Amino acid sequence: MHVTASAPGKLVLLGEYAVLEGAPALVLAVNRRARVTLTTFDANAWEIVSPTLGLQARLQIQHGRAEWLDAPNDELAWVPIPLGQFPDVDRLPACRMELDSDTFYVDHLGARAKLGLGSSAALTVALLGALHAAAGLPAPTLDECIRTHRTIQGGRGSGIDIAASRAGGLSRFELSRRAPQCRRVEMPSGLHWCCVYSGQPASTGAMLAVVAKWREREPTGFEHHMHELATISSRGVDAVAADNAAAFLSSLHDYSSALARFGEAAGIDIATREHRALGAIAKDCGCVYKSCGAGGGDVGVTFAVEDRRLEGFSAQAVRAGFPVIGLEADPTGLVVV
Repeated sequence: MHVTASAPGKLVLLGEYAVLEGAPALVLAVNRRARVTLTTFDANAWEIVSPTLGLQARLQIQHGRAEWLDAPNDELAWVPIPLGQFPDVDRLPACRMELDSDTFYVDHLGARAKLGLGSSAALTVALLGALHAAAGLPAPTLDECIRTHRTIQGGRGSGIDIAASRAGGLSRFELSRRAPQCRRVEMPSGLHWCCVYSGQPASTGAMLAVVAKWREREPTGFEHHMHELATISSRGVDAVAADNAAAFLSSLHDYSSALARFGEAAGIDIATREHRALGAIAKDCGCVYKSCGAGGGDVGVTFAVEDRRLEGFSAQAVRAGFPVIGLEADPTGLVVV
């Protein structure tokens, strides 16, 4: 048996934080794909290999439980969770599992940096896709993928990155009371965009923890800022549905400003010095810039209605020391071969 599954990364365009409170959000799948390969392995234990991280470990599956045979690196500690939650894992023969996320890294200032494009979500979706195919089952549902990824993340996360990895393209994502909703939409016509690396890593988990404490301490202030984010995100989602590029760009600009105020009130540095510098360059070039991801993230996206304006932004950003990342929208979600 030999199964390979891949899933794309993502850029959150609108809805960080607000999506957790039920607001609609926009997420774009991008052409940096994680790949998981399962190959039948002539042994009693599974071999887990990450060429990206240069790591290797073994685990054994018995009675639906996946347990390490040797101490894994922290970077691989998540692997037993999807295996243990997969109902048909006992039916599968031992496999060599290769986890490849090379495309989520970039060389910057002589070092290798991981881009905040949702590699863990992409790997989770790809692994579940590979397991389902190996067991002869239909592709995993959105609910299953989100449930598994939340368990990996200690119960956190909206699932918006999972939705992008599973569906591909541009999606409208919303947490409803019954189940997460994901629907493909089209980018407003006439827009050009590029992604840029701020050079500053961000810890989403740490920032979410600070926000949770702020919510407990100042619930009224939290609700005020969350309502502002939700209103702007909803307006931007409506602009996409109406194919209104100008209204979408206005919402993108307003959300970026509101997100900065949200961070100031919470006591976290969402609008970092690097993001502010990139925003100033974008404004000078007649573009709109926004950071992507909870906690600001380490990447941002810049939109323009004219390609020459975007070219001007890219040139100035590179001169200022911010690499422009070669990304395109990826219309294809989970693929299994």
